[in-house]
Amino acid sequence: MGMLSKAKGTRRAYWFILPAALCMLFVHFIPIIWGAYISLLDLDVYTLTQWTSAPFVKLGNYIKLFSGKFAVGQRFLRSVYNVFVYGLVTIPVGYIIGLLVALLLNRNFVGRTFVRGIILLPYITPDSVAYNVWRFIFQARIGLVNKYLLKFGLIQEPLVWLVGKRALTAVIIASIWKGWPFACLILLAGLQGIPAELYEAAKIDGASVWQQFKMITLPMLAPVTKTLLLLNVIWNFHAYNQFYILLGGSVGEAHVPSTFIMQEAFTNLHYGMGSAMSVVLMILIVILIAILLRSKRRASYES
Repeated sequence: MGMLSKAKGTRRAYWFILPAALCMLFVHFIPIIWGAYISLLDLDVYTLTQWTSAPFVKLGNYIKLFSGKFAVGQRFLRSVYNVFVYGLVTIPVGYIIGLLVALLLNRNFVGRTFVRGIILLPYITPDSVAYNVWRFIFQARIGLVNKYLLKFGLIQEPLVWLVGKRALTAVIIASIWKGWPFACLILLAGLQGIPAELYEAAKIDGASVWQQFKMITLPMLAPVTKTLLLLNVIWNFHAYNQFYILLGGSVGEAHVPSTFIMQEAFTNLHYGMGSAMSVVLMILIVILIAILLRSKRRASYES
């Protein structure tokens, strides 16, 4: 009887899960399969009205991306390089700033609750507002960045930040400002979960502040850090708003995959090529997530 009731309970649970599974099927998997199919077609503005008869080019779009002989492939690979540079700077710098502020906020002082609320302002500010403010700050003639660089004699003439090689730097700076409060919030929650007894025992044993941080704080924050890294890697490859808003739609040399795919598919109307780039980006994200999850699981087994 016990096994029979358990089996009935399991079947009932599947019925509850079924609506969510169907929703996932229609919202996620079918569009992915459809996009993968379109990536095998030479689908553009000329063949869109009769897309069923669009030339089937097999892996032709993918060959253009990776052969190095076509401009679209070179620009796409450049966008992938840009997003890696973007992530390699914004993720560790945002983490370090967030950790330092979280360590300060974990102490008892007057007005701590108010300060915790204030530091979240950059993160909760809508992207359209935050990055338009930074667009004004980086203006060549009237922007605050050039104003103070000129004032302190660091430059001789105003720099152009939002076009050309410096555009990626401008987006990185604005993104760090926008994103570090989230890291701070997550790390602060992790710090508050560390038992105070560990620090008290370390003090009794004569451990210095640095030794306590190295031997207690960092190891105890490892699970939170890995989760935060996973989220940041996913968000890093989704980066779009900060580039489009801050650079005014003319991303130029600072293209990342999301902005370049949008341009190729919906501005240049090369839907097949845009779908091929989307598939490549999805595969790249899945591989990186799998590596991170595997390392996280291995670390949990070792601990």
